[in-house]
Amino acid sequence: MSRRQLLALAGVLSGAFLVRLLLILSLRGQPYFETPVVDSAAYDSWGWEIATKSFWGDRAFYQDPLYPYGLGLFYKVIGRDYLGVRIVQALIGTAGLWMLFEAIRRFLDYPTAMVALVIGALYKAFIFYDTALLKEFLGVVAIEGALLAWSLDQPWKWAAFGAALGVGTLVRANLFLLALVAALALAFQRQWKSAALVLSGALLCIVPVTIRNAVVAHDFVLTTSQFGPNLYTGNNPENTTGRYRPPSFLAEGAPEFEESGFRAEAERVLARPLKASDVDRFWRGRAVDYILSNPGTFTGVTLRRFLMLTNSFEIPDNYNIPFMARFSWVLAAPLFTFGLFVAPLAAAGICLSWPERRRFALLYLLLAAYLASILFFFVFGRYRLPLVPILILFAALAVVTTARRRAVPRPAAVVFAATLVLVNVPLPESIGGYRDFRSAHYNLGIYYATHDRPAEAATEFESAARLNPEFLRDVRLVWALGQAYEKSGQAPKALEKYREALRLDPSSPEAPYRAGRLYYDEGMYDRAAEFLAEALRRDPRFPEAAEPLAESWRRLRRFDAALESLEGPIARAPKDWRLHLKRAEIYAEVAMWKEALASAEETLALRPGLPDAIRIRDAAKQKSK
Repeated sequence: MSRRQLLALAGVLSGAFLVRLLLILSLRGQPYFETPVVDSAAYDSWGWEIATKSFWGDRAFYQDPLYPYGLGLFYKVIGRDYLGVRIVQALIGTAGLWMLFEAIRRFLDYPTAMVALVIGALYKAFIFYDTALLKEFLGVVAIEGALLAWSLDQPWKWAAFGAALGVGTLVRANLFLLALVAALALAFQRQWKSAALVLSGALLCIVPVTIRNAVVAHDFVLTTSQFGPNLYTGNNPENTTGRYRPPSFLAEGAPEFEESGFRAEAERVLARPLKASDVDRFWRGRAVDYILSNPGTFTGVTLRRFLMLTNSFEIPDNYNIPFMARFSWVLAAPLFTFGLFVAPLAAAGICLSWPERRRFALLYLLLAAYLASILFFFVFGRYRLPLVPILILFAALAVVTTARRRAVPRPAAVVFAATLVLVNVPLPESIGGYRDFRSAHYNLGIYYATHDRPAEAATEFESAARLNPEFLRDVRLVWALGQAYEKSGQAPKALEKYREALRLDPSSPEAPYRAGRLYYDEGMYDRAAEFLAEALRRDPRFPEAAEPLAESWRRLRRFDAALESLEGPIARAPKDWRLHLKRAEIYAEVAMWKEALASAEETLALRPGLPDAIRIRDAAKQKSK
C-alpha cells in the first residue's frame, strides 16, 4: 500500500474507534451502563466469579466460555470497570475491522476493502455490540479473523482459518459448523491436507475446553451442554413462533434459570440424576422427536425463522437498539443497517460475483452454513451478526463494480431493488413479533424501580401498558406500577393498582396489605382495616398486617376488634415483641391494667429495656395499687 492509502486506512480506523468511543461516553450514566441486565448480567457475574473465586469452576460449561473468561481476566487485572471493558471491546472491534479490510484487500483490491471498512465502521449493530457487555462482537471478530487467514498466501493459512473459527466456537458454538463445512468442501476437492489443517486448527482451540469439562465435571462435553436445550426451545409444542419462547417449566426465560430448569425437568421425567451431557442428550432427543413427528409445523416455523433472519427488523433480545437511541445521539444517527443498505448491496454483489463463482464458492458456503445453523433454533437480531462481515464484502464489491462500470448492471440492479423491498417490508406480528417498544418500556420501568426512581418507573410502565393493554392483566406489572405510584407519592393511583392486583391474584396477601397501609396513611381506618384483615385472611402468618390492623381498629375505637385481631398473630408469632406491645397499649387505653401489665412484661421479656413497654408497665403497676 502507498503512504496515502495507509493514511486513509488509519483515518477510517481511527474514525471507527472514535464513533464507538462516543457511543460509550454518550451512554455513560444512562440506564444499564453500570447495571448489566439479562445475558450481560450473567456474563458479568460469571466474569467476577472467575476473577475473585474460582478460575476453573465446578461443572461443565453450559454457556460459551470465551467472553466471560475475557471479562474475568480484565476484572482480575483492572477491576470491575464497565467503562474500561467497553473501551477495550471497542478496540478489539476496530481491530476486527482492520482484519476485514486486509482480507478484502488481499482477496479483491484496495478500493473494495476501503468501501467495506467504511460500511463496517458505520454499521449500527457493529457499533452497538462492540460496546455492549455481550459476547456478540467476538463472534464477528472471529469471522473477520477467519477471512483474513483465508486471504493469505501461506502454507499455514488453513490452520489459521480453522483456529479463528475454533476461537469463534467458544463464543458462538454454531461457528464450529463453518469449520466442518469448509473442511468437507476442501476434502471434496481432494485437498486433504488443507481439510485436515482446518479441523486441526479448530480442534486445537476447542480441545482445551473439552479437557477442562472432563476434569472438572467428569463428563464429555465438547464445549457447552446448551445445544439440546436450545434446539428444544426452538422446536417444541409450545413454540411455533420461530422466536425465543421459554418452555413453561422454566421459572423465567433468563440465563440463571435455564440450565437448572432444563436439568430439573429432565431429571423429573427420567427420575434419576443426570450429567450435563445427559441433559443435553435428553433435550436434543425430545427436539428431534418433535421435528420428525411434526414435519409440516417444523417446515412452517423454519420458513418463519428464515423470514426473520433476512428482514431488516433487528428482533430485540437483551437490548432494543432503536429504543436505546433515546439515550445516545450516536444510535439516533443515520448509520448503515441490515436493511439500509447492507443486505440489498450484498445481494447485488453476490449476483455480480456469480461469473467467478468458483473463486467465491467458500464465501457462499460459509453464508449458507451459518444461516442453516440458526434456522433450526430460534431467532434474535444479534444472532445474524457473524454473517455481516461476509455480506459487507459482497456489498463493497457491488459498490466498487458499479462505480468502475459507471452504470448499474441490469441483473444486479433488479436484485438490489427486489432485496431492498423484500427485507424492508414489515413482517406481520404473527411472524416477526411486535415492532414497538412495549417490552423495552417494561424492562426500563423495572430498572428505574430497582434504582429508586419510582416516578420514571411509573411513566415507563404506563407506556408499556398503552402499547400492550394485555400487560394490565399481568399481576406483576400491575403490582410494580402500584409500588411505583406509592413511592412517587401518587396514593390514589397506587390504591387503584393495588385493588386491581388484589382482583388478579386472589391468593397473595401483599396487595391487600399495601392497599391497607395506604388507606391507613390517608386516615381512612375503616378501609384500612378491611384490606389488612383481607391480607391476614389470605395468609394468617403474614405478620406485617397484624399491627396496623389492630391500630386501625383502635383508632376507630373498636377495642374488642383490635384485641381480637391480635390473638391469632400472637399465637402464631409468640416472639414478635411488636404485637405484644400493641396489645399492651390497647389494654392500657381501655384501663385494663392487669392485662396491660402482663402484656408489657411479655414485651420486656422479648425486648428488655424498651421504653414504651417500661412506661406501660410502670403505669399499670401504679394504677393497680
